[in-house]
Amino acid sequence: MKLYLVRHPKPDVVPGLCYGDQDVPLLEGWQQGAQALKQALDLQYDQETVRCYHSPLSRAALLADYLSEGQSHPIEALKELDFGHWEGRIWSDIPRQEMDVWAKDIVNANPYEGESLKEVADRVWYWWSSIKDEAMQTCVLVAHSGVIKVLVSLLCEWPLDKCFRIDVGFTSVTELDIQGDWCVLKRLGAGDWQ
Repeated sequence: MKLYLVRHPKPDVVPGLCYGDQDVPLLEGWQQGAQALKQALDLQYDQETVRCYHSPLSRAALLADYLSEGQSHPIEALKELDFGHWEGRIWSDIPRQEMDVWAKDIVNANPYEGESLKEVADRVWYWWSSIKDEAMQTCVLVAHSGVIKVLVSLLCEWPLDKCFRIDVGFTSVTELDIQGDWCVLKRLGAGDWQ
């Protein structure tokens, strides 16, 4: 199976905002990059060979619907990490001691009282495990940076505590070939179709 992990377009938020699983709007003109991506992927969506799934947050749902011509399926497990009381705050305004607690154990710590990275990894992996053996040649997931980083780390068997090193730009594609439990990373966070 070919797996495409697509990050949503850039949202229309103030610079430095922690928005996690908040539903925020996309920047005007996002369709231009989406059109280039759709042409580059050149996929015909049908339930037999090509399927598309997306986070229910509008920034991912709009792109998924655009790419799949309305044939994508919303999946709660693909939502971004819930940053609890950090949501809606500017990153530089978050108390340093809370950031330090998180940095010491990025996988399990939860100083923001939302969702730990481990909880995100568990929900994403549980969902992925439920569909990975279904008959399809191509799977497109339109989601968020955190979800993509976690899933790439799990599929490639990389340490979860290093997933923050993966660079996933807006409207980028990470491409993997999946054969059973074997995974080959073909492209990571690329935006070379624009």
